[in-house]
Amino acid sequence: METKVTFIYDYRSIELPKEMTKLILPDMDEFMEMQCQVLAEKHSTIELPEGQEHLLTDDMVKKEEIQGVETVEQYRDTLKREIPAAIVSEQVHALLMNYLMPQLVQRSTFEINDEEATRESTKRLEAFEENARRQELTLEEAGRKDFGIPTRDNGEIRQCVLYLGRTSFLFRILGRESLKRQGQVFDLASYAGYVKDLTEVSGMPEEQVRELVPLHVYMEEVPALTLLDEMSTWIAPQIRLTKAHEGEPDDA
Repeated sequence: METKVTFIYDYRSIELPKEMTKLILPDMDEFMEMQCQVLAEKHSTIELPEGQEHLLTDDMVKKEEIQGVETVEQYRDTLKREIPAAIVSEQVHALLMNYLMPQLVQRSTFEINDEEATRESTKRLEAFEENARRQELTLEEAGRKDFGIPTRDNGEIRQCVLYLGRTSFLFRILGRESLKRQGQVFDLASYAGYVKDLTEVSGMPEEQVRELVPLHVYMEEVPALTLLDEMSTWIAPQIRLTKAHEGEPDDA
C-alpha cells in the first residue's frame, strides 16, 4: 500500500500562538552602533589601545561590496530597513517549521504504509547522525544547533529526529496532493516547463538546472516547498513587531 492523504485540513483555520506572533524589536540605535563597530574592526588596519573604538569609514563600507551601499550613512539606512524584515523572516520560518507544518500534518488524515514511513524517518536520522559526525558534534550539540532542542539524552534526540522525519514525509505526500487538487501537477510533462522557467530566472544553463533539481526531486520535493512558500505568505502579515519600551506594533 502506498501512503496517501485522505483529508487535508485547511491550514488557514489553525490559530497561531499569540506569543509567537508578537516580537520585540531591539534598540535599533544600539544595534546599529554595534554592527558598525564590528565592521570597522573587521577592516581596520590600525591596532588601537584597549577600550578605544575603531571608526567606520566609507572606504570600509565599500569593501563589503553591498549593492547600492557605499557610505556609512547608506549602510546605517540599510541596517535600519532590513533588520526588522530579517527578524520577521526568521520568525515566519520558525512558526512554519516548528508549529504550522506539524499541526497541519496532525490535523489531516492519512492511510500510512508504516514500513515506508519508518524507512523515511530512519533516513532522516541517519543523515542527522552523519552530519553531526562530519561537524564533530555530539548528538546533544547537534540537536541544539539544528533544532534548538534543549539538553536531552541521545535517545530523546533520536526520537525527536525520527518524529521530524515522519512528519516531513507525510507533509510531502500532503503537499503533492494539495497542489494536485488545485490543478498543479508535478510530473514528467510539467518538468520541462519548470526547467525552462528556472533557467530563464536563474541564468544558469539548462543542464545545470537539471543537475540541481533532477526529476525525482522535482516530483517529490518541489510540491512541498511550493506549499511551504504559500503557508509562509499567509503567516507573514500576522507577525507584529513592537519597538523596545513601546507598546504599539511597528510596521516591518
